[in-house]
Amino acid sequence: MGDEIYQPKHFRLPASNVWPGGADFPPYVFNEEITIAADVAFATGRPLLVSGPPGSGKSMLAPALASLKRWRYLQYTFTSRSRLEDLTGDLDHLRRLNDAQAATPGQSLPPRWTYLQPGVLWWTFDPAGAGTLGASESERRNHAQHFEAPRHPESGRTQGNVVVLLDEIDKAEPDLPNDLLEPLDRRRFQVPQGPEVKAGGRLKYLVLITTNGERELPPAFLRRCVCLSIKDPDKDRLLAIAAQHFPKGNEDLHRGVAERLLEHRRSAKSMDLRPPSTSEFLDAIRACAQLGIQPDPQDRVWQQIAKATLAKRSFEDEREQDVGTAW
Repeated sequence: MGDEIYQPKHFRLPASNVWPGGADFPPYVFNEEITIAADVAFATGRPLLVSGPPGSGKSMLAPALASLKRWRYLQYTFTSRSRLEDLTGDLDHLRRLNDAQAATPGQSLPPRWTYLQPGVLWWTFDPAGAGTLGASESERRNHAQHFEAPRHPESGRTQGNVVVLLDEIDKAEPDLPNDLLEPLDRRRFQVPQGPEVKAGGRLKYLVLITTNGERELPPAFLRRCVCLSIKDPDKDRLLAIAAQHFPKGNEDLHRGVAERLLEHRRSAKSMDLRPPSTSEFLDAIRACAQLGIQPDPQDRVWQQIAKATLAKRSFEDEREQDVGTAW
């Protein structure tokens, strides 16, 4: 290939290597590493595991790829309380308990399927079945007074291929990543006290999973993934990102904030502190543009903007004097 720019085989990337964004999402600037990793994930059908510091653009890759492929887009964000059933489907136990307590003696409860709550993987594999809770037409007709169709998590298309974002998996319990392997590998799962859900034979999907690296992931899970590590952007990439987010912005301002960020990044890493992220870089530009401030290290207003957007409290508390000098 020599020095030729890699052209993906499984999605069409604009000549600028920039997805222009949409109503709900900002632009996304691709580089060759990101492009190749995404292409490999599409080619192999494996989940794409994206690691990197918070604010580095991991999550925004998913809607960008969905738009470029013209596929549906779904998302779920993990918490410390997430269970596999939150992604597949489960009964609404609290609603069923409330109905049981409110029932008169001898009154029977509605069928269990009427209490089902479809998870993101059910909507991925079988959106029509998720919308009917897996019940037949006659079942829905016979229990119409108890059946309420769940709200579809997508505002656009509800059928077809899909990109699924599973965000911040390192926040989940240690066993959950391995629990995900079976439904993703087999393209099917059993909903507790509900139907078996199968992905259609022609359905294609990309599962994009992000991690901030807060917890080590199981080796068996890593073996099943295509891995992409998003590095801290260099000056050229910072300027490219700024140009897309602020197309009418001041290039000198962008360059100045980028230089200040790189200075702080070096200082922060030398003291084992968190460096500023790309999103904080954009916040600093936005603040300077709206307040009419240049990133002059001697300017006291800029020093406060830097502390508010780039340095943040953790750096200021420990190295306040150094921060004042660095900016």
